[in-house]
Amino acid sequence: MNHSLDLIVRRNSRRFPRKVALSMAGRSLDWRTLDERVDRVAHALRRAGLKPGARMAILLPNCLQYFELYFGAARAGVIAVPVNYRLTPREMAQVLASAEPELFVVDSRYAEAARRLEALLPGLDRRWLVGEGELPGALGYEAQLAQWPGEQEAQAGPTGAGEADGGCDTFAIFFTSGTTGLPKGAMVSHLNLEANGYNQMIADASHPDDVNLVATPLYHMGALFMAVTYMMLGCRQVVLEKFEPAGWLELVAAESATVSLLVPTMINAVVNASEIAGADLASLRLIFYGGGPMPPAVLARALETLPCGFTQGYGLTETLEATFLVARDHLPDGSEEQRRRLQSAGREAVGAEVRVVGPQGEELPAREVGEILVRSRSVISGYWQNGQETREAIRGGWFHTGDLGFLDEERYLFVVDRLKDMVVSGGMNIYTKEVEDVLYAHPAILEAAVYGVPDENWGERVTAAVVLRPEARTCAEELSAHCDGFLAGYKRPRAFHFLEVLPKNPSGKILKRELRTENQGVNR
Repeated sequence: MNHSLDLIVRRNSRRFPRKVALSMAGRSLDWRTLDERVDRVAHALRRAGLKPGARMAILLPNCLQYFELYFGAARAGVIAVPVNYRLTPREMAQVLASAEPELFVVDSRYAEAARRLEALLPGLDRRWLVGEGELPGALGYEAQLAQWPGEQEAQAGPTGAGEADGGCDTFAIFFTSGTTGLPKGAMVSHLNLEANGYNQMIADASHPDDVNLVATPLYHMGALFMAVTYMMLGCRQVVLEKFEPAGWLELVAAESATVSLLVPTMINAVVNASEIAGADLASLRLIFYGGGPMPPAVLARALETLPCGFTQGYGLTETLEATFLVARDHLPDGSEEQRRRLQSAGREAVGAEVRVVGPQGEELPAREVGEILVRSRSVISGYWQNGQETREAIRGGWFHTGDLGFLDEERYLFVVDRLKDMVVSGGMNIYTKEVEDVLYAHPAILEAAVYGVPDENWGERVTAAVVLRPEARTCAEELSAHCDGFLAGYKRPRAFHFLEVLPKNPSGKILKRELRTENQGVNR
């Protein structure tokens, strides 16, 4: 069976050609027009000499062209390599040196970064430029799409894509966010995303009339898998270039958005935005959240403030969604057990299996903490040109996530920490999420991150970085006293750093490695 994702566009262009597929900032593409432009991209890639399996790097902000390039690459059998636009040119060079793309598609606003990359990667000289601007030697994106032979090629169907015709089944290489180390290239297949789409539809109770508001970066897996899921149903995608709480609230109302993926830090920003009081959210059916720990205090405020359902997904770039806490599980007024499960990541997706294992790989009983393993059709085959990392991560058909958690008697998964984020102090394991949840319960705290720093006597010392709410005041002594009633002495932070903002990657994940390596803030 051919799993090439470009068939989503081809099929929808036949089913409802005049239905809007994509819209952004006043511009819209219906499914027939999108299918034609995907054909144009595929033809341009072939004309440029890219064979099935070749890589195409993409350095763009959120835009409609991103979708054209993703699906056009799929139709040509080319592997997309989305690039994080907030990386420095040197960091981008690391990613691109690993992926070895034959074509680099750049937005004009990143032309300076592309020029600096020339010096770092002299062989990266085949480039297309999107938007107005100049980049020496680059060809205009629209000019390449204009050189199209017409309907004859469109009717020929996808060439070199997917497993049916022996081409490359890798859809894209997503370089992991690197919150704990250097990025690795996860090879995500067409089948991975298709299988995840069916699981997501079931969890979200998705409907063909849904409108998905894309608010996270399209170079990130979260934005893509959410879009693919709803595009499989023919739903319209509304694209937000850059997330700001006020802009997101405005677009929900203006575009009658029904679903949107937000990471916990985004939800926290929305519920604390001054504009929330007058926002029209009548169309909003569901917020899907994941990509990081959800503090109970933030979830409680979201459930109280936002008039919609919630679904949580747990997974990595390498696994996509393995578990779901669906809308009917979000019961803040339910029984004690139902309220406790609000702190979980839900139960296994229909097409996924989860295990929790000990140090020797033994399966652990309910409520015992160990490493979380995942097996499903959405798990990647491996890391790009990195056999050692692949063998370490995928053993016996199971992906080792590096996350710590436990399953309860009903197989609800509770994620307690990243294995690399856990603090070991005086021989005791301290799960940073537990400490962060306590800090979020303090009325002055807007954001919090807990991590370990080296200590000569104890091995590691529990440390917290916090951001206060506007106009709020507190001090280290007050926060320490707040923790006294909730945490054992060895779990309490020994130092508090008060910051204006916490370091995050563009998908909203807090970068604890930066907190560990930089002496930021003031202990007061």
